[in-house]
Amino acid sequence: MFHQVSRFVSRFRDLEQQDFTNTTEEERQWRLLKEKLTLPDVPEPLETVTRKCIAVTSLYPQAGASFIAGNVAYAWAAKGIPVTLCELPNHTSYFYFALDYERRVRSFKNLSPTSLILMQNNQLRIQIETPSHVHPESSQIDIASWILRLNKESSIVFIDVSSNWNKNEAKQIFELADEIWVVLDADIARLTRLFLIESVPGWWLSGKNKVKIIANKWNAQLARTTVLKKVEGTLSLWGTSSSQVDYQVPLIDQEKAAAAHVKANFLLELFPEEESEFQSLMHVHKGRML
Repeated sequence: MFHQVSRFVSRFRDLEQQDFTNTTEEERQWRLLKEKLTLPDVPEPLETVTRKCIAVTSLYPQAGASFIAGNVAYAWAAKGIPVTLCELPNHTSYFYFALDYERRVRSFKNLSPTSLILMQNNQLRIQIETPSHVHPESSQIDIASWILRLNKESSIVFIDVSSNWNKNEAKQIFELADEIWVVLDADIARLTRLFLIESVPGWWLSGKNKVKIIANKWNAQLARTTVLKKVEGTLSLWGTSSSQVDYQVPLIDQEKAAAAHVKANFLLELFPEEESEFQSLMHVHKGRML
């Protein structure tokens, strides 16, 4: 054993005395390492989170405001972005029935006095006003404080106003929201009748660039320039600030849509491959293209 150790030490000393030369690549890497070590430490910039409040409304029932708000919120949350979806305060939620709230809440402990449905790894928070929580004598809510609280919880807040655009709470929400999505469908006759009969709301004129028009259930026939010009002509009856269609969402496979409704799911819960149909509404957020 002693002789083996002695030979090892002798061999080690011989190797230690030899001269080793680095290759060109090794020299380059060594030089880069030394340069990095000599550079001063620069703190990485903190990520800035863009907080946004989007109010989604339709000018008449069944145009698809809840469908658009719910599925886009679901798709955004799938990207790891915290999203809150809610409706007008002190009104029984449509989503309470559409998403079968009572069945879903059995799977998690309620974490807040306000009822919640949590989805997409808890990235999507759906605020629910159950029938038992809504009372005729409910006190007037401070809309500004309500939106501020929601924005602290999530990067993006979707408020589904549905066709309640002429209610006082909706008017306050429109004033404070960053964007107002107005959803219309293929019933052009009903759209024209509304624009001729109803007085132009103040938020439509004062919203300026906040108002975005979304044509829902829009097929190739409706996407023709002649049809869009007719629609935009109707929109111009309320003034010129919001007289063009900004986004088009194609008509979704009706069998898939019906299956989602029957099972009390979002369309994208059952058919995630349909996310591409909402692509025009997936904006840049936090520096990422969604």
